[in-house]
Amino acid sequence: MGKGKLTTNLSKLVPILVDILLVWFSIYISFMLIFNFNPPKFNYDAFVQITPFIIIFYLVFMYIFGLLDVIKQSIHEIIYSVFLSVFMQFISTMAITFFLRAFSYPRSVLIMSTIIQFTLLSVWRIVVWKFQRKIHGKKSVLIIGNSSSEHVARKILTKHSEIYAIKYISSPNGKEILKHINEVDIVIICDDDDLEYKNYILDFCLFEQKSVLLVPNMSDMAFLGSKLNRIDDLPLLEIKQLSLTIEQKIVKRALDLIISIIGTIILSPLMLFVAAAIKISDGGNIFYSQDRITENGKIFKVLKFRSMVVNAEKISGPMLAIDNDPRITKIGKYIRATRIDELPQIFNILKGDMSVVGPRPERPFYVDKFTKEIADYKYRTLVKAGLTGLAQVLGKYNTVPEDKVRYDIMYIKNYSILLDIKLIFQTIKILLVKDSTEGIKKEASLEQLIEESDNEIKIEKKV
Repeated sequence: MGKGKLTTNLSKLVPILVDILLVWFSIYISFMLIFNFNPPKFNYDAFVQITPFIIIFYLVFMYIFGLLDVIKQSIHEIIYSVFLSVFMQFISTMAITFFLRAFSYPRSVLIMSTIIQFTLLSVWRIVVWKFQRKIHGKKSVLIIGNSSSEHVARKILTKHSEIYAIKYISSPNGKEILKHINEVDIVIICDDDDLEYKNYILDFCLFEQKSVLLVPNMSDMAFLGSKLNRIDDLPLLEIKQLSLTIEQKIVKRALDLIISIIGTIILSPLMLFVAAAIKISDGGNIFYSQDRITENGKIFKVLKFRSMVVNAEKISGPMLAIDNDPRITKIGKYIRATRIDELPQIFNILKGDMSVVGPRPERPFYVDKFTKEIADYKYRTLVKAGLTGLAQVLGKYNTVPEDKVRYDIMYIKNYSILLDIKLIFQTIKILLVKDSTEGIKKEASLEQLIEESDNEIKIEKKV
């Protein structure tokens, strides 16, 4: 194992081990402080009994809420992830003490340890973030592509300029492209490069031991989840079908029913309050229904709390919400920001038109439009539409349709019941993240971003 790889592995393992130690220490010191460093054996034994469960649950929530890879996150996002992990562990610990009848585990210890955990883990994770960024450094990047290269460059310059420094942007047939590859740390190959050229660049990069990031198209994503097969001694890759099996559909439907029934019971007071607020605010309809497309192109009526003025689209026509959209009501701004407007879709899930997790249902108008413009868009409707999904968790409302399609196809290719459960928990994380709900807005041009950048970027256009 090389020194660099060993350092990378240690930088991932050590934070997890320290996290476990801090979780244990937080509970231990809480016992000591509350019982003046002499906790009764009866109470302390309860702590010893459930400690393994507490650690396991923390590790699960740490994974779900993204604390295994913090290098691309902001400090705010890290603290938010720590808060969610600790809060969910707080809930889990209460459940454990109930099921194990460990009622001798004091609630005062539970509350104090949660506060101490949040404080210590937040400080520790910020230290880890700073250390990992120092190890990572600022990697120089070459982007190879045609029109897609601008989209990739804009994403780096606006969101990740602290860890990636674009050095070259080149069209596939740039004269000095091989020289550029040798001068950078990372090569990004866009999806609009042809297959033969991709293979050529990949071959060169692998031989030169360069890191490669690939913007996937459908042929690339088809290999996700593939397994080795053979005919005689000929090695083959078996491509997984882009659909769910009957067994997977049955299990997924069972999960949908369980979550939607529980969700209806728990969220009923909130939904009644929102319904009353909408009615009082302008006297208009509480709900808003709209034709959407789900599995196999079936049209159904999606149900939402109304967040725009009455008859908004009779005035504007079909259009996606924009940033600071004037059609959105005062109440609508709040319920859209927290996605509360989507809650009535629980009833769509109960009915069977939707699933809890899946590609978001789109309107027939946009399905027709995007199917003509995006070759892979048709694959989204091979599974049932969902209330949330991979595109919603990892993307944003204003993520371009091409990228949302990539996420949706990746979800279908990698589907499992555990992935659904993970995405349900991760949806909690994005509810209060402003970026995830902001509307479509005009982006700065690549030329403007390059001008504002600290790096000197050379663009080699098509010759």
